[in-house]
Amino acid sequence: MNNTFAAGQYYGTKNFERNLHGLQLKHLEATVPEHEVAEHRHDGIHLVLATRGTYLSSAYGEHREGPVLVFNPAEVIHRDRFKACDGRFFAVSFSQELSIEFGDRLHLPNFALRSHRKDDMRLAYSLMRMAACPDTTTLDLECASITLLTQFASQKTLSNAAPPWLQQVKEMIADRSEDDLTINQLAQEVGVHRAYLSRQYQYHFACSPGDDLRRRRIERAAHFLMTTGESLVDIAQRCGYCDQSHLHRAFMQHFGISPKSFRQLCSHKPALDENDLVTKIQDLH
Repeated sequence: MNNTFAAGQYYGTKNFERNLHGLQLKHLEATVPEHEVAEHRHDGIHLVLATRGTYLSSAYGEHREGPVLVFNPAEVIHRDRFKACDGRFFAVSFSQELSIEFGDRLHLPNFALRSHRKDDMRLAYSLMRMAACPDTTTLDLECASITLLTQFASQKTLSNAAPPWLQQVKEMIADRSEDDLTINQLAQEVGVHRAYLSRQYQYHFACSPGDDLRRRRIERAAHFLMTTGESLVDIAQRCGYCDQSHLHRAFMQHFGISPKSFRQLCSHKPALDENDLVTKIQDLH
């Protein structure tokens, strides 16, 4: 028999929470061992941002390194959990009433989805930091939560599958993201012209090979920050960055926060000073 969780109920102990009108924002630490997490469902829509550890989810979408944002509709059975027991996550939970309202109005999917998109990550981390600050208004938290939820509205996948050689290129970029790859090198590996490769990559994956390489590097760096205690210098070197400053710039561009702040968010209760809070709120408008 599957367990049914009420809105805001999860496997884990909370670090902080904000309870609004039909909306709950929580940062939690996973305390239940992986093998003890049973299949369950929630009676409302919820979003989970895995901020530390390796999150195992059956949600639809490409599995990548680094943080992941998962959308789970109400009543969908799943067994999402952390590998081992060193996980932390930020959860946005909507009541049954709000779930019905937003599900109808936003045309949200009826299946679980995962996202690693830059815009989604920036929104999720901004909301998490805002929720940790007691001075953030209810209105700002509600608007930011709805904005994040709308990122999953009416999503569609490409019906035309990428050819095997293009999938091979995508895997090469993922496996060798620390290398200084060139388009000519990738094209020669699969036996196509580099111009054709570039056009097909953009068509099937909605980004250039260079965009994907940069995204893979930042996701790998985020993964190491989430799961290890390695220095920023070592992580930068492992992930193909020139130096720590290069890693810092890439993080600011992708997540809107520094690697140091990212690591603090992954490990501890997030905190904002007044000026930083104003900046984060402005980013969402």
